[in-house]
Amino acid sequence: MKSVFKDKEKLSPSYIPDKIPHREDKLKELKDYFNQVISEELDFTHLFIIGNTGTGKTLVAKHMEKYVKDVSNGKIITTYINARIERIPGNIVRQMIKRLSPYIPIRGYSVEEMYLYLLDDILKNNKKIFLILDDSDHIFDKYPEFIYKLSRVDELLEGRKNPLSILFILHSSYMLNKLDPWTLAGLRKNVVYFEDYVYEELLDILETRAKEAFYEDSIDNESIETAADISSTYNYNARYGIELLFKAGLIADKRRESIVKPEHVRLARFEVPPSFSYEDIISLRLNEKILLYSLAEILLTENRSFVSTGDLEKKYKEISRYFNIDPVGHTWFWKMINTLASFGLISKRPSPKNMRGRTTLIGLPSFSASILLDRLRKMIEDDITRFRGY
Repeated sequence: MKSVFKDKEKLSPSYIPDKIPHREDKLKELKDYFNQVISEELDFTHLFIIGNTGTGKTLVAKHMEKYVKDVSNGKIITTYINARIERIPGNIVRQMIKRLSPYIPIRGYSVEEMYLYLLDDILKNNKKIFLILDDSDHIFDKYPEFIYKLSRVDELLEGRKNPLSILFILHSSYMLNKLDPWTLAGLRKNVVYFEDYVYEELLDILETRAKEAFYEDSIDNESIETAADISSTYNYNARYGIELLFKAGLIADKRRESIVKPEHVRLARFEVPPSFSYEDIISLRLNEKILLYSLAEILLTENRSFVSTGDLEKKYKEISRYFNIDPVGHTWFWKMINTLASFGLISKRPSPKNMRGRTTLIGLPSFSASILLDRLRKMIEDDITRFRGY
């Protein structure tokens, strides 16, 4: 039987549609700020996109990247880096070098040395850089000194022109408060806030994407309305609504039905966490996946809402041994807790005063524990197979 899908990729998180419904004004605002660099009125600038998950931030940033490529005539080199995936300043700088000046040697050099070599090379070639740093909240939180170095390039270059413009993508403006006054003062804060979509906008976005992804007459209008309705309970998250449609289509195909119906969308809700795509979990490191798996298992099997860090560490070691993986030590265990919390994948809070012994309680606010266990098991097994195959 024929699939309901005409092109599944049109519902992929990596797909960049030609049009950006209800975000054209945001793109224009960013262009207006950056045109001063293109026209050489300014050597560089700093742009900020701030908004909740599923408000079109990355989509607009990708369109901005294309715009800069098209109008700068090769004078401005663009690169997009997801800070959640690269994690630390060293990885970010290495990725910049790999994409912008791949012939620069990086072995044996400090992060600052590599960074200076890159900037010097760009200047020698009379070029500029437009860096898009997506999901950069935890960089502001954990590495404010790196933000300082990014924002104060002219000081590092000892008076030479700054070739580096940056578009930071953040979920919360609170992260700007993490910076010291000197770093904050060095940023040119051209901020574009992305408000949550309203229902009519969300419905329009889902209808547009469904038309690209599904065969004509293979999805009911009511199904799209159902996806918009469910997503409206989660800040009108467009990314969530798009993934609901994708999962609903898979359910229809699995049941060998020719039309995606509202019930398929409602069933898909149990497979899609409200705030995150499973794409967010794939990029985690193996031990982080095992830690998340351990948390989900405790919460599910013991019917609990939170678990103490002591109990979680014990379960993590047990699950690591089950997968025949050496567990990390206590210090790195805590680093993983903080990393997953900074990504918003887990919650952590102090135990209540009436609880015997002071500890930190860990929760799982955005996922179904049972579905997460199934997904993570396969991801962990695939990772182990891949690593041991090298």
